Amino acid sequence: MPTLKYHLRFDEERLKKNRIICDETNGRAVHRRMDRGAKKYGPDHRELDEWHDPEAIRDMIDGMVASLNNIYPQTATDYLRIAYGHYELDKIASKRKRELDCSYSDLDWGTIFTDVYRNFKRNGYDEKVYQPRR
Repeated sequence: MPTLKYHLRFDEERLKKNRIICDETNGRAVHRRMDRGAKKYGPDHRELDEWHDPEAIRDMIDGMVASLNNIYPQTATDYLRIAYGHYELDKIASKRKRELDCSYSDLDWGTIFTDVYRNFKRNGYDEKVYQPRR
């Protein structure tokens, strides 16, 4: 699983730079929540953790929004988009690591970020808007 450093770098270099999320949005809480299952499931948390699924991400963000007071709708949307970026980064980086049989630090992160961003856009995650469930 890529460390928080790579997730935050993706947020900065791709999501903020391309105005997918606001510059002021801090995604640390989202990334930490997404990686909470790593302690329970270990290296396979991406496959085993219920929050590492595009459908479950919405429920996770609902829970985060409910726990915060006076969250702006744009911040909730940014959290949603950050979570989808996290999901895609974990998926692609883990696949590359297995294919190359190397450590995460040995991966070409520029290429991975390009591939993640391409999948992110292809899946329409850049256009997702948080809407609270009624």
